[in-house]
Amino acid sequence: METFWVDLKAELSRRSVTEHPLYVDLMAGTLRRATLAELCAQFKYTVTDGISYLALIVPQAPRELKKELAENLYGELTGTPQVPSHWELALRAGMAAGFAREDVDARPMRPETKVYPDTVSAYAMRGAWLEALSFVAIGIEDMFTTFCDGAARAVQKHYGYSEAEALYFSAHVGADEDHSQLGWEMAAHHATTDEKRRSVRRAALEGRTMWWNMHSAVYEAGERKAAPWQRVEL
Repeated sequence: METFWVDLKAELSRRSVTEHPLYVDLMAGTLRRATLAELCAQFKYTVTDGISYLALIVPQAPRELKKELAENLYGELTGTPQVPSHWELALRAGMAAGFAREDVDARPMRPETKVYPDTVSAYAMRGAWLEALSFVAIGIEDMFTTFCDGAARAVQKHYGYSEAEALYFSAHVGADEDHSQLGWEMAAHHATTDEKRRSVRRAALEGRTMWWNMHSAVYEAGERKAAPWQRVEL
């Protein structure tokens, strides 16, 4: 991997969501169940709205990418015979925190969460398929694998989740590793000019910032404590 991409990966990891107080409290078992349910409600929207809008880039993507990208989106949105859709898994995880499905499902999308579909669709509408992919795969999914690995263990240890109830988190460990790897490969292959690399970097930083700030919004609302917020620094 070229130096530019190594440096970008290091830059993104400096403010990983695993450093967020929500994750720290979750790992310690001190996060309120209501906050956990609210987080799962927002996760639902990142699939039903965020991933749905990512489908806009399929017609724009190179031919060799279309099939794999469509398969990834299909798995997230519809599931497989083995694993339900990821939005259904998010609802299941919210219910396991002690709330009715109707309660979790009816919670509105927070403005910080809405940045996800809004940004992806804005890039897609401009034909910037690589930036839309980088926002998600490099900015969000690359660091979400570690978060989910810890969260899957924490919800079972501290909150009494079964393996099935924790499947939203455990399923994202392998899935997002694959998705992020695809994102890095596409970025390295198609961002061949300095201008394009700067654009991909910006999109990835936007993704990381959106993901962090969504967690801050959920944390402050649920825990009634201040959380740090991020800005995109170019």
